[in-house]
Amino acid sequence: MELFGLSFAELVVIFVVAILVFGQRLPRVAGETAATLQRVRRSLSDLRRETGIDHEIQKAKREFEDAQRVAQASVQREAAMMRAEVERVASATSAAPAASETPTAVAPAPATEPAATERPTPVPDQG
Repeated sequence: MELFGLSFAELVVIFVVAILVFGQRLPRVAGETAATLQRVRRSLSDLRRETGIDHEIQKAKREFEDAQRVAQASVQREAAMMRAEVERVASATSAAPAASETPTAVAPAPATEPAATERPTPVPDQG
């Protein structure tokens, strides 16, 4: 069980400390604290209503969502254009090898050297 993000053990410790600090005055202090919190909430509500900040927040949120939709549409449009371009280039390159399949001239083979096992004939001495 959690209350205000505090575990049960933490709440017990806070309660015990409050009893030790305030003692008999605890109910009166708790009531005054609750009344003060209620006044603060009411003041904040009045302030929000007078300034119109809720309206401004909603307006800003709508504008942000509209801009986000426009950006997403733009990205999708660009992606579709890129896919079409890639497909066009792919089809053009797949058609190009078929046209260039004509035979090309073959380079002549290099001249062969005598095998390593052949020995040159010895020249007789003239001496």
